[in-house]
Amino acid sequence: MADILAILNENYSICFDYLDLLRDIGSTSYVAFSGENKYFLRIINPTLRDTAIIGTDIQMFLQNQEFAVPQILTSKHNTPYVKTEDTLIILYEFIEGVDSNPEQDAEDIGELVGRLHCLMKAYTGELVKRDKQFYIGRYIDILREKQYAKVDEYVEYGNALWNKIKDLPQGYCHGDMYDGNIRKGIDGKLYIHDFDTSCHGITMYDPTLICDMTKYFEFNEQNYNRSNEILVRFLPAYKKHHALIEAEIDAFPALIAVQHFSTQATIMGIFGLDCIGEPDMDNQLQWLYRWREQLDKSSRF
Repeated sequence: MADILAILNENYSICFDYLDLLRDIGSTSYVAFSGENKYFLRIINPTLRDTAIIGTDIQMFLQNQEFAVPQILTSKHNTPYVKTEDTLIILYEFIEGVDSNPEQDAEDIGELVGRLHCLMKAYTGELVKRDKQFYIGRYIDILREKQYAKVDEYVEYGNALWNKIKDLPQGYCHGDMYDGNIRKGIDGKLYIHDFDTSCHGITMYDPTLICDMTKYFEFNEQNYNRSNEILVRFLPAYKKHHALIEAEIDAFPALIAVQHFSTQATIMGIFGLDCIGEPDMDNQLQWLYRWREQLDKSSRF
């Protein structure tokens, strides 16, 4: 931690006193203190370095458009980050507040995400293009590498999912639009952060992630109704700024299932293939089967 403090004081015009660890999930986050002032500091995981640079460029673009993102503080060299041999260091203003709550703020979040998607149409930087390999194939490849016995069942399920979503409109996608990446300030204002997974992909993936109230490892039939109720409140505010076609809205249940492929692959890519064991893979498969059964009954899958 002393090394990080030294790098900050060498590269920024602020004198930092000490750091407090916030979380260490993928990348590491700290509160950086300068006297009574607080700043938010991210130390990027080396595996995410390239995407974090793109994410920083996107955030600077949005910042210049006066969109609600935490402000990035530029270094003494007028760069939005500091590169070291091992990592990337990004410093932001600190937003006092809490993580968003979609069940409380569905309408406000809908308007915020709709504005984001509208503004990003003017972004001229290059975005990584996401296709079946990202959403489905990465996880299948991991299961095969681990010689998981039921990989063929995942393949069959994944192919069926892709057939439901492959023709959906594509455009800018934040890619990690969950409640922890939308901060609610003490004044009630909402801010989006963490643009490292931004891509050109399925636009409806963002509304799906933020409205999804299903629990990742615990199946409960009531959670579909909770999720759908949030989506119904989210959509009118979102559509004030960005259009959606009916096929996108109808794909909501399928995209909830898709994230069980893509998120698992991302987690294992960051933390190693052994961070999720075979019992968890079995549990996920059963969750997906029960999800399909529930939605087949309601003719939504």
